[in-house]
Amino acid sequence: MDTRIRLIFSIFFVFLFGACSSAPVIEKEQAPVETSAIPQSYREIKYPEFVYVAPFPADYRVKISDSITGYIIEDRTLPLVHFSVYFRESRLADSLKNEAAYELLSPMFRRGGSVKLGPQALDDSLEFIGASVSGSLGTFRSFIGVECLSKNFPQMLSLVKDVFLLPAFDEKELEIQKAAAINAYEHRYDTPSAVLSSLYQYVNYEPNPRLWDATGEEFKNVTRDDLLKISKNHFLSHRIVFAIAGDFDKDSMTAVLRSYFASWNAADSVNSAVPQPLKLKKRPGIYLVDRDISQANISMCAPFVKRPDPDYYPTALASFVLGGGSFSSRLMTRVRSDNGLAYSIHSSVDNNYHDQGLVTISLQTKVESASLALGLIKEEINKLAKEGPTDEELALAKKALIESLPSLFDSPANTTLIFADGELLGKKDTHYIDYVNEINAVTKDQIKAMISKYFDPQKMTVSIVGPASKLSSIGKFTLVPLDSLDFRK
Repeated sequence: MDTRIRLIFSIFFVFLFGACSSAPVIEKEQAPVETSAIPQSYREIKYPEFVYVAPFPADYRVKISDSITGYIIEDRTLPLVHFSVYFRESRLADSLKNEAAYELLSPMFRRGGSVKLGPQALDDSLEFIGASVSGSLGTFRSFIGVECLSKNFPQMLSLVKDVFLLPAFDEKELEIQKAAAINAYEHRYDTPSAVLSSLYQYVNYEPNPRLWDATGEEFKNVTRDDLLKISKNHFLSHRIVFAIAGDFDKDSMTAVLRSYFASWNAADSVNSAVPQPLKLKKRPGIYLVDRDISQANISMCAPFVKRPDPDYYPTALASFVLGGGSFSSRLMTRVRSDNGLAYSIHSSVDNNYHDQGLVTISLQTKVESASLALGLIKEEINKLAKEGPTDEELALAKKALIESLPSLFDSPANTTLIFADGELLGKKDTHYIDYVNEINAVTKDQIKAMISKYFDPQKMTVSIVGPASKLSSIGKFTLVPLDSLDFRK
């Protein structure tokens, strides 16, 4: 048997290599390469002008009733459905005890099971079909989300209604969520970035119930009855905007949703309470939380606008030139590249439709270089306010903002979510078409004006987390005790 196998392999190799060695080599004549057409540098490569027209919301909008509208897009690429429902309603805690209950309520809708299906049975059911259900209560809206295979969508419609309209708030699961919330509270200031986030709020905002912080003891005292009481005023149909994309027929899905929402719980009376707007303190200065660390965590802020506002677009471009454009920005070049003082430095402007926003510059730097870094930032702000951007800087900023627009609509599911969010905020159907026109219309003089108006260092609060004993060179500062950062009134 071994001899026969060796013989077969011998014949095979003789055939293979003999054929290869005896085969004639045919040389194909190569077409000459036109070297004159090859650019000498990548900078000489010419690209066609970028033209993008965003999808139009009205093309996908469906009206179920006067109070229920949504956006439907067919997507046959995969047998999936992405379904999101937004409810325009307020999450208003009238006491610190209720604040703790509200913070537990969002996870408890999903984790606590329903009257028809206990927590473990719910988990098993979702895991078996590879589906997910989520939900949350926000300050201005509540949300329910479903992702599943298209064949399981009818089943999921029934299940999600049970979970959020007939919650059980299982006692054992409540204890688990309370323990997690207490643990998070006890470790809320473990990192400098977490301390800076709280200091940022403390320095820039007046006390407001929307900023309340519940304590571990308040989480501990929350009962199932507390959750049942406050849950009754949520996920009701007085105003709904939905978004759905996936493997289905649009007309058929419209009929399904029309029937589905017809039986949705309606509010006995519409809750007209509106959350109080956040008010800015507008008290410039340097505020510091003493923490013995080697890197100073810094945030510089100044009052901005509430959208819609004509100053938003030119200020967004101004911020890109100043610090929002990553390695193309002036702050990154001056503070990191030229002086090596920070790994990252970034500026941004709030895109806020509910409250007056802020402009922000944030960075981390060695404690010893904090004063120098702050000085360089002020120099670059003043220089840009005085001289304005170069033609190249303005062109790059416009190009970057406009060419990032398609990323918002990178999938049918995200497109429906963008449209639903826009309707809740009151955006026009032409918003994303106007966006391009607004950006392109911005001038260098407007950039100068916006930097002067909103990034003025004299109007900024500077929040720092670092060792007070080593930061005397930054100037006079107000020391903020760590235990004063919680909003309790």
